[in-house]
Amino acid sequence: MKAYVITNPGGPEALELQEVPSPKAQKGQVTIQIKAFGLNRAEAVTRMGGSGKAVKFPKVIGIECVGIVMDCPGGELEKGQTVAAAMGEMGRAYDGSYAEQTVVPVTNVFPLKTSLDWKTLAAIPETYFTAWGCCYHTLKLDKFEKPKVLVRPGASALAVAITQIVNHLEGQVIGITRSAHKVEKMLKTGMHKVIVSADRVADEVLAEWPNGADGVVDTIVSKTSVADDFKLRSKKAHLCLAGSLADSYGTDKAGSFMKAMIKPRVGFYDSGTISVTKDGANLQQIVQRVEQGIYNPHIDATFDFSELPKAHEMMDKNAFAGKVVISVDVD
Repeated sequence: MKAYVITNPGGPEALELQEVPSPKAQKGQVTIQIKAFGLNRAEAVTRMGGSGKAVKFPKVIGIECVGIVMDCPGGELEKGQTVAAAMGEMGRAYDGSYAEQTVVPVTNVFPLKTSLDWKTLAAIPETYFTAWGCCYHTLKLDKFEKPKVLVRPGASALAVAITQIVNHLEGQVIGITRSAHKVEKMLKTGMHKVIVSADRVADEVLAEWPNGADGVVDTIVSKTSVADDFKLRSKKAHLCLAGSLADSYGTDKAGSFMKAMIKPRVGFYDSGTISVTKDGANLQQIVQRVEQGIYNPHIDATFDFSELPKAHEMMDKNAFAGKVVISVDVD
């Protein structure tokens, strides 16, 4: 089969398309024929070596995918079943989705019933799992009436998913971006307001929401952004730190910073903890809401599997304002 193998960390050119042996599942694992997968910022960090000792090279990265079951020795899933796989150290501790096939622990493979096409389905797992966890588990938005939420940065696929969840709760979202040319696209996703700024936005947010935000999702997680988050949130609001330092994902540097942020009403959402047992029903519900038009994955761009390095090059330039999907055509 074909797979993108990273031998040495680096730029997009580090993604080398190679012919490699097809993986074989053991009991407790599932072999998936990959149909499509979403692109994630964390993968670029890993590609550049930013995951530190957590990832050993050579490695096939990629933290999510959708496809069909090819083999499941334990019998937990039927051959041909539509599935999604996400996180659980996928693409980090073991080879991930930048391939035509992958082998994943059965605990991180989610059987789905859906009429969605592969590209739309691929835009859902990691992004909406994280958005759902931020909104319901960390921010506890279901306890607020018409919640007001600030998201930084606001041009990401995660921000779009959070916006749709909050809008479904009849709330409002303010998104932050450093790029003025992204404002129009962000407003079209349903955001109430977009602020163009590097980090400090508390005064402008409080001018719009005098009592402050009911929830804040920060995936930049810098000292400046977090200090500003504390200023603009309401007295009962939670702050959700859903990212790591941009250049040190999973390293000791990021970990020490996170430890310093252990304060009242500050939570961390780690999508690496998702599993079929506790999250399977949530993903099926999210998929159903996409089918019903309640949620609409904002796919900013799609690429063929052969164009994956180009997609990474554009991601490095912050060219996207939404989810990027890679189509793997092996039929």
